[in-house]
Amino acid sequence: MKKLFTILTVLAMLGLNSCKQDWVCQCVDTSAATVSNTPINGGTFIHAEHTCKAMGKDCSLITEAR
Repeated sequence: MKKLFTILTVLAMLGLNSCKQDWVCQCVDTSAATVSNTPINGGTFIHAEHTCKAMGKDCSLITEAR
């Protein structure tokens, strides 16, 4: 059972890392009441998430509409 769980976990991680798509980092500036969207093109979820978090604490990652 442990082997099955380990194999499924590894496959899930590989699946999430290999899906490259376009992402949008949406940041909200509460003091100026503005929202800015920054595209992140052709990255994996993990890459896009790290890039977006580096932009600021009030930023969230959303997928770009296809």
